[in-house]
Formats: sequence, structure tokens, C-alpha cells
Amino acid sequence: MSLNNSTIMDKFGDYPDWIELYNKSNFSINLHNYCLSDDAEELDKWKFPEISISSNSYLLIFASGKNILDTTELHANFKISSSGENLFLSNSLGNIIDQIDPVSLMEDETYGCLPDGSDIRIKLAIPTPRNSNNLNNQLLLSHEGGFYISPFYLKINSLSDDTIYYTLNGSIPTKYSNVFKDSLFFDYKYSSPNIFAEIPTSPDQSLISHKAWEPLENNIHKASILRCASFNNGVRTSNIYTHTFLIDSMIFEKYDLPVISLITEMENLFSEDSGIYIPGKHFNLDNPESTGNYFQSGDAWERPVHIEYYGNNGEFGFSQGCGVRIHGGKTRHAAQKSLRLYARQEYGENYFNYQLLPQKNQNKYKRILLRTSMATSWKGNTMINDVLAHELVRNLNVDFQDYQPVVVYINGEYWGIHNLRDRIDKWYIAYSHNLHEDSVIFSYEKNSQFNNLIDYIESNNLEDDNNYEYLLTQIDIDNFIDYQISEMFFSNYDWPSNNVTHWKPKKPDGKWRWIFYDIDDGFGDYTYNMFVHATMNDDQITWPNSPTSTLIFRNLLKNQCFVNQFINRYAEILNQNFDTHTTENKLFSIKELYKHEIKHHISRWGYPENETLWEEEIENVLLKFVQKRPCYVEYNLVSFFGLEEFGFTCEMSDVKQSVRLAIVPNPSDGIFFIYNNTGLTINGNIIITDVTGKIVYTENDVSLERNEKKYFNLSEMPSNTYILNFYNTSFSEREKIVIIN
Repeated sequence: MSLNNSTIMDKFGDYPDWIELYNKSNFSINLHNYCLSDDAEELDKWKFPEISISSNSYLLIFASGKNILDTTELHANFKISSSGENLFLSNSLGNIIDQIDPVSLMEDETYGCLPDGSDIRIKLAIPTPRNSNNLNNQLLLSHEGGFYISPFYLKINSLSDDTIYYTLNGSIPTKYSNVFKDSLFFDYKYSSPNIFAEIPTSPDQSLISHKAWEPLENNIHKASILRCASFNNGVRTSNIYTHTFLIDSMIFEKYDLPVISLITEMENLFSEDSGIYIPGKHFNLDNPESTGNYFQSGDAWERPVHIEYYGNNGEFGFSQGCGVRIHGGKTRHAAQKSLRLYARQEYGENYFNYQLLPQKNQNKYKRILLRTSMATSWKGNTMINDVLAHELVRNLNVDFQDYQPVVVYINGEYWGIHNLRDRIDKWYIAYSHNLHEDSVIFSYEKNSQFNNLIDYIESNNLEDDNNYEYLLTQIDIDNFIDYQISEMFFSNYDWPSNNVTHWKPKKPDGKWRWIFYDIDDGFGDYTYNMFVHATMNDDQITWPNSPTSTLIFRNLLKNQCFVNQFINRYAEILNQNFDTHTTENKLFSIKELYKHEIKHHISRWGYPENETLWEEEIENVLLKFVQKRPCYVEYNLVSFFGLEEFGFTCEMSDVKQSVRLAIVPNPSDGIFFIYNNTGLTINGNIIITDVTGKIVYTENDVSLERNEKKYFNLSEMPSNTYILNFYNTSFSEREKIVIIN
């Protein structure tokens, strides 16, 4: 036992690791000068004192590191790694007579021989220090979890003939569960009724800004799930076996994405009191967008879940216990939610040991995300905004989140497409930069010293090259420039007051780096001038670009060396990484990843509305953005810096005809006008929303002649930032309005 939490206490009141020997011979064995070790190069690391082990008897040695040779309680001089390490037993001649390969164990779990003294070694459900392992049992199943093209009968054998109990709904088997008799028949589930999918997972659509839960009109895809264990006199004698069976005559053609099955007690997700996936008892009708069980956080709202992963063609990936929490911000109230999965020793495995993201040569993850489409494209129906942005910055000097679309089942019911993603934390930074996780510090952590950096910038004019040179010792300027260009190119409106994270290595010459993530509000207005957005310095504005959030970039722009490097790098990126041919190809390749599965996802969630709309929005929003954005970036950059030439050029005719509205005054008390300062008559519709997307004003068929003004009176609106959208089928103009009453 390498993680003794409560099984057996030593005489000092501690719970050390322990090793047990069993003498299966018919005679007593003197262990004097026998040795235990966890190091193949030092087999005599700990020697036994003068002590014998009788025939068919047991001897327990605490692996505590205390090195005690008192025969009433033996303590070795080493401990056992809970993640697994070799253990060796050698005799007095130095010959290895037994050994154990590395095995990861959860709390109070043992690994040993079953039956006693046999060559069969397994993880044991019941710890039996100083007693027989035969109180444990092992189950043999005729079918493992996975893909099957036809129904089958499942048989289960109990090695010790203990009674087998099972469940088919995700719950943990107990002595009160169904008794397994001869076999179980697992059939197609084409007509099985929906159960978990019928539970509302959000408030009504009228109360929230994201896609709400709606009753289903059809039977969704199903898988069969089984959990079983053996019991003897009411005590569990085996581990809990968990399997998912996906049975369909066309199952190997059905999915071209990996499939993840999550299995857990119904109460963990859907209980009114403790279910993390529903509004539940913590929902407040007076504050529907920020309350609900799914807005609870922390350890108390982590639930145990079993995960199974099946790759291409149903190839088995891994199966293990883990923890699950709801992930995200405001999108938690959407019908389909993002999930955060935790590998912890208490659930069985300390890591997810599998190459989850095929673009990376990484097969060890501590935490992973299952990010949903409703969270990644809340302003549209493309589902791939955020994924596309991360793919396009892949070769830039930024830390970003990789992705793998997957199909998810929860307790055997189809839960739609999710994006398997890196979770931004110290483990992600560690494996990305070949660091130890404890040598990483984030700016939001206590004593991170990031505030010292801000204080320096506020107190020292960066126009002075000496001050600028010092700053270069504190931040990775190449990373900052690539990061800034990326956020600005994608016109990420929900930035930089939001979605900003910095980190650095814990070493004297460590420099701050920026992490690229959450481009949910990108790819909107391809004409939008992000140079104005990213240099806003208005104390009345808190979102999306408060003076504090734009401070670093604004002050760096005072230094001509930085400006030159920034301009040259932007030109380089526009000519290479954000070249239209490149961005189009990557967009189409990502679309193909989702294309086969999208119809099933739509049938499950009603989002997007239909497959045609999905195709159209990718064409009209994302494709148009990547095609047109470079020209507008050039126009805005040249204008902002007053350049006569720039290292990137494109046809500017569309840019020169773009609509430009002035809002005067802004900020205002709610009484203002919009002014058409183009040389064209513009026609369209107007929608004004608050920052949550809630519509506060609409007007259709608005026509503005050249230099014409249109007045508004929104003086009854509370002080806040609002967004005015003026649009028709050929253009969309979005401007920010600040009302102060």
C-alpha cells in the first residue's frame, strides 16, 4: 500500500506506506540479512534483523523511512511512491527472489497476489494487512467496453464465487443493487427512452443570454453502461468494474471523432441539492444569469466520475476514475456545459496517461477540459471560432490551447460535440516549456510581483531607451508582440479587461509571458479598429478595455524601438501565418473535423439551429473575416501610425467604402446622435444591447444620408457600456456607447 490514508496505524500514530510478505512454503524462513529496496542499484537498501516468518504466515513492514529494526514493528528506511516504483526482495546472498513493477494506487488501495502466494497480481478492493488477500475477489467479464455491431449476452465470472451486483444507470453497485445471475443481454438501444436528457439543465430562454435547454422531440443516441462488483456478507470484495458498450450495426462508420463516456451517480450531476449540472437549489430567479448549482465552485462542487476514451474506429484509449467540475464563466447557465476533469490519486490515477491532443507529443495530463460549442460561439452558430483562432496562432510565439473535438456520452446518453482542450494551469505550462510545475508562477497568485511591473511602467517613461531596456529584462517582448497582434487581428472584443493571463518561471531571469485563450468574442467585425480598442484610456470604462488593461501596450507605444519591432512583426505575420490562403485552408480543415457529427449534435441540442445555418455562418462570418480582415488591419495600422508604407499590401477598395459612424457625445447621459461620416447613403437595422447581449433598443429600416445625424434618447438606461450594431446584408458596424447617469 503506497498511500495509506486510514487503513493501518503504526505505533507512533502515523499512517505510513507498507509492504507485506507471505510465506507460502511449508517451513519457517529466517529473514536475517534478507533485503527490501526500491532501487535496483542498491538492493541491500534495508536489511531485515533476526526475525523469522512462519509457514503460511504474513509479515508487515512499514515503508515509513524511519528505519526501525524492532521486531515488534518493522520500519524500512524508504517510502513508496504512490505513482508507482519498483520494489525488490532479495535473500541474504543478494539474489532477487521477488519484485513488483511500478503501479499507481489510490488512497487505501493495495496491490497484491490473488489468491495468496499466486503469480496473479491485481489491485485489491479490500486492504488486508496481516491477513489473507483471499478476502478479495476478481471478476472476469466476457466482453470489455467498446464498439459492437450486434447485440450480445454478457457473462461475468467471480473467482471466489462471491455474489455479483450490478447497475445499468451509472450508480455505484451496492448490496441492494441488482443481483447478477446467469447473463445480461445488451441490445441495440434505438428506441430506448431519454432519461437524463429530459432533465432541464438551464433556466428558460427568456431569462438567460446563452442557449437554453429545450425538451427533446426525438430519442437521442444511447450506449449501454454497466457497473458491477462482488460482495460477501454485505462487504464488497472486488473493485468496481465500469464499462460502456456502444452497439450499432454501423457503429464503426457512425463516429469519425473520438468518443468519451462519462459515468457517475445521477445525483452528482442532476440532484436538486448537489447536482452540479442543473439550476438546483442555488438558482435565484432575481439573478438568473449568475446563480444556480452550476455556478458553485471549489472542492465541495467536484464530483467523482468514471471516464472511458475510445479513439478512431473504437480503439480503446483508457478508463479511469477522475473528478469533474463545471468549467467556465457566464456560459455555465447554457444548456450544454463545459466540464473540467481532474486526475487525482484518490480517484485511482494521478494523471491521464494518454495522448489526448494529437498535435502534441504529450501523453501525461493532470487536468483537461471538455469545452462545449455553446460556450465557444455564444455570439453565433459556427462552433469553431475559438478552435480556429488557436490553430492559426500555432506557429507564433504564444502559449495557446490545443484541441481535439470529441463525442461525449453521459451515463449512456449522447451529449454532443465537446472540444477536448488543455487547461491553462501550472501543469500545462510545465509540460509546454519543460519545467517543473512548482517552478511556474502566475500573475494572479499572491506575491507574483506582477504589480511591481505595472508600478514600474506607470512610474518610468518608456520613451527613454534605458527604461525600455530594463523592461525587456522583465517581459518576453517577442511573446508580448505576437500575443498582442493575435488578439487584435481576431478583433477579440472581450479583451483586454477580460481573458488575460500572464506567467513566468520562478528564477532570477524569468520573464513574464502572455497566454492566448478564449477568443469567443473574436471574428466579429472585420473592419473593427483594434488599435483604438487596445489603447483606450477612459477612466469611466471598465469593460472591455479599461485603462489598467491597456496600460502596458499604451506605454510601450511611446518607445520607437518597440513600435518598429511591432510594425515589422505584424507585417511578417500578415504575409505568413495570417495569409488568406493559409487561414482559408485551416478553416476548411477544421470544418471537416466537425462536418460528419454536426447533424447529430444539432438534433441533441437544437444548436446551431440547423446544418444549413452552420454552413452559412462559417461561410459568411469566419471565411469572410479571414479574407477581409488583413486589408482592414493594414488600413487601420497605417492610419494609426501615420505610415507612408507598410510591409504588407492588399486591395483597399472595400476598406475605403466601409461604413463609419460617429457617436456624439460618447460617453453621454443617454442622449446622443450617430453621424454618417462616409460619402455614401447607408441603410440598415439598429440593435443596441448591453454587454451581456440583452437587447435594449431596436429599430429597423434606418436610412442615413451622407453627413446626416440620427438622435437617440436612452436617458432612462442605467449607467453602463452598451453596444450599437448598425447592419444590413452587406455590412455590419459595431460601436461602443458609454452612458453615465
